Amino acid sequence: MKKSDKNNDPAIRTQTKIGAVTIGQSPRTDITGDICPLLAPNIILQEYGALDPFDADYINQNFAPGPDSSVLVTRMRDASQVIIGEEYILPLVQSCITRAEDDGCQATVLLCTGKFPKLRHSRMLIIPQPLIHSLLQKLADDRPIGLLVPDSSQISQAQSWFSESDIQIRVRALSPYLESSLLREKAQSLQNENLALILPDCMGYSISVKKELEQQLAVPVLLPRTFIASLLNELFGS
Repeated sequence: MKKSDKNNDPAIRTQTKIGAVTIGQSPRTDITGDICPLLAPNIILQEYGALDPFDADYINQNFAPGPDSSVLVTRMRDASQVIIGEEYILPLVQSCITRAEDDGCQATVLLCTGKFPKLRHSRMLIIPQPLIHSLLQKLADDRPIGLLVPDSSQISQAQSWFSESDIQIRVRALSPYLESSLLREKAQSLQNENLALILPDCMGYSISVKKELEQQLAVPVLLPRTFIASLLNELFGS
């Protein structure tokens, strides 16, 4: 076998392990089912869930958002939805990042589009929100973007976060984790807003949601989970 052939042999190609941290429970088969088929063959996702040690009753009793909380919506292993306050989840997310690095992951990605403070890390840490906001600033060109958030309690914080980034939004609430027939209705309510593009602002939104939004609105859709897959391929794919 020639040297060039060896470099292209999938059995010989060096694998790159990436830590994937969810603020909910792992495994996130709903996300990886969309992402993994898009990843380069050498990229392996190793999942970590901030809520893995806890059951739903404990989470609802101890992690429910308070009046001043940043609200996060996520998914349990059984596909149910939970709503939590960011302040409770941050130490658990930090623990997952540390574990991923201790396990030899070359980089870690947060499977959440929420706003996070500085987190400790010794290898690359990919936090989607600042990357997405920077991209939207350049793409929107002073036009509003259509925004989907999982819960109505997140609308005011979304308005605040995007205002800080100088991005105009037209926001609607639609859970990606609950069976819903409201997607078409939410899309139609955005039809006359002169949107530059649509951002379903949660890792829970699927490729099927992206396709339906594109069909309903004929506007480009930036889907966080596939955006992250493309970024991982660019950085680590071979």
